[in-house]
Amino acid sequence: MRTTAGILLVGGRSRRMGRDKALLPLHAGESPGHFPVEAEQQTFVAHLTALLRTRCSEVILVARDEEQGRRYVLPGVRIVADVEADIGPLMGLYSGLQAIEATHALVAAVDMPFVQPAMLDYLLAQRLDEAIVVPRVEQIPQVLLAVYPRALLPLIEERLRAGRRDPRSLLEKARVHYLEEAQLRRVDPGLRSFVNVNTPEELQKAGL
Repeated sequence: MRTTAGILLVGGRSRRMGRDKALLPLHAGESPGHFPVEAEQQTFVAHLTALLRTRCSEVILVARDEEQGRRYVLPGVRIVADVEADIGPLMGLYSGLQAIEATHALVAAVDMPFVQPAMLDYLLAQRLDEAIVVPRVEQIPQVLLAVYPRALLPLIEERLRAGRRDPRSLLEKARVHYLEEAQLRRVDPGLRSFVNVNTPEELQKAGL
């Protein structure tokens, strides 16, 4: 039984891209992860929510405000707005965790279109307790493709009150179960799941 929620963060303003990253198109016929997609053409947000829907008990899309949220029409996905707009991804995480019914959530950012199904399955197969499950690539915690317990909400509130905006600030205070690079490469040899697409140059380099 699927007991972990999926949270997709789409609240960034995409200033470096110059247009909404969530609505960027993938190539027809095949996604950049090299597995079939259902429609002839999908956007980043449609592709990633489809992956989460097949694996999670519920899927929440977190926009920065209600106006942004109205851009997306996605079956089987609940759209919520940040409790307070323009605070950053930590507020998106907080707003998403508040909205779920499950005890844990697999959190992903919408600018990671290469996420592999095997990586999602690997993350969801980890033991669920009070620790954050965080992949680590080149010793850098990948906090925007990780599993968070809902029980972290009081700590996130404290971090937000302290003026913190980045989920990495939680790692200073919370229990963390790190997944190291050698483990991750067993399911995603090229670590494509952790590639971000934030600029037109990165979009072109990705061949999208």
